[in-house]
Amino acid sequence: MRALLSLLLLLIPQAPVVRAADDLWAQYMAQIEAKKYESTISRRERNLDHWDVPTAAAYLGLHPETLKPLPQHASKDLPSSSSDGSGDATELLDEYVGHDAAVLFYAQWCNNCHAVAPSWDAIASHVSAGSRSSKLIMALFDCEKNSSHMELCVAAGVKAYPTMMFIGSGEFHDTDFLTKSVLGKDKSAGPFGATTLPRTVKFQGNWQYGDQVLDWVNIMRGLSSWHTMSESGPLRGLRNGIFGFLTGGKGKRAARAAKLGKEGSLPVGIPPGFQSELRGTGGAGKSAAAAAVDDAKVKALEQTLNVTKKEKELYEKAVTHSSNLLDGMLFPDEENSPKKDRDIFSILTSTDGWFNNATTIAPGAPNDEHPSILRSCAMELSIDYCNRLTSRETNAYVELLSAIPESDPFPPLDEIEQTLLDAVKSKEPYCSLLESCILSDYEAEECRPAKCPFENPAACTYIEGCFDPSVQTEYGIALGLLSEGEKLSDKIWDEKKDETTTASTDASAKSAGVQGWGVPAS
Repeated sequence: MRALLSLLLLLIPQAPVVRAADDLWAQYMAQIEAKKYESTISRRERNLDHWDVPTAAAYLGLHPETLKPLPQHASKDLPSSSSDGSGDATELLDEYVGHDAAVLFYAQWCNNCHAVAPSWDAIASHVSAGSRSSKLIMALFDCEKNSSHMELCVAAGVKAYPTMMFIGSGEFHDTDFLTKSVLGKDKSAGPFGATTLPRTVKFQGNWQYGDQVLDWVNIMRGLSSWHTMSESGPLRGLRNGIFGFLTGGKGKRAARAAKLGKEGSLPVGIPPGFQSELRGTGGAGKSAAAAAVDDAKVKALEQTLNVTKKEKELYEKAVTHSSNLLDGMLFPDEENSPKKDRDIFSILTSTDGWFNNATTIAPGAPNDEHPSILRSCAMELSIDYCNRLTSRETNAYVELLSAIPESDPFPPLDEIEQTLLDAVKSKEPYCSLLESCILSDYEAEECRPAKCPFENPAACTYIEGCFDPSVQTEYGIALGLLSEGEKLSDKIWDEKKDETTTASTDASAKSAGVQGWGVPAS
């Protein structure tokens, strides 16, 4: 029974204007949420990294500007450069960053890419990608985000989507000489083609089986670790003798890996200090990636601040609006009102003000009887009143349902909903019509009452607050009838403009075969 009671809030009839406002707010929040996916720098979400071009180029061993592969061996004429910036080196070589990476190259339009994404994310969580203990980065790269992304994917040898590529230490051989001679380089490697970069290898299995992908990642990690140990670890030291073992030989890669330790997270983006001569550095000794991350954080904070300011302005307007409505109801402007006890519904009906394009004030009518302002204000306050009434009736009915013993049968949902609708209709019949009236543009005659249709006199008094000058000014500005800072009391409506607008509206209505109410012309 409690579960059913919790569903009653979903049964409260919502006016279309309220739902429209909720939809607009949902769209606004969705746009704010989507902003972070438009970032042009690397970021990490859970265990998956989203790479930018500089980061992918650093891991793949590509030049950050030309996107050409860096040489693996120093030329005879130029000495090689080290990533720690030591020496007067002028040539930079392809270098292992100190940990492995597995990247999924994809495109937004690719259905197979979206299908494999959950498995890729699950594998990243399973192996704790992004942690120093795993020594593995698992990343995503959008090949068709922009021209720079497309150029990098071409340089990486991506020929189909999705392409999964492992980047590790040492060269990977995805084919052999004999098979390559018979079938060709790409066909001999597999359906995704041969790799074009030495420290990379493509997944050639069936991406639909997550276990295959996981096994492939683990096998490549093992091969990369073995190569690291063989080339710059203890095995290399043993091969080079006791001296090589004690000094570590040319163990720059192992030293970098040792510095990382096993605790914490691997860096997001280009590892700090990695090939700083080529990749660039930020201010105060920061790497370009770190500086970019800081800039992104600043921009994100600025964006959040702007959103907060906009929300603050909305709240301030809402408070002002509510205050003006209460003032208009409690302290009517009797001095400036030419007529007392005016009825907005009567004015709208007698002047055809219900029509959406009605902009003409009746001759001799006061300045505060503009049909667009009165119609918008009256409908908004009517919706507010009916929603409040519906909430009260729902709460009262919930109390009755709560008193039903557990042993007694509980009314079905259809009966509950109908009971609520009948309760609201018995108190205020016009509330039961309001939604259909708004949807039909007040086509039915019962939607256009000659006087305030509410049984509760306080509701009519509440709606009469629309005559308050402050309220009128707010609606005038919101509808674009008044400029910011302009007051309705100082406004002189352009009768010629109104007549022209009305004439064009009538002509359009006649050509469309409808009358002013939206009723088909006879």
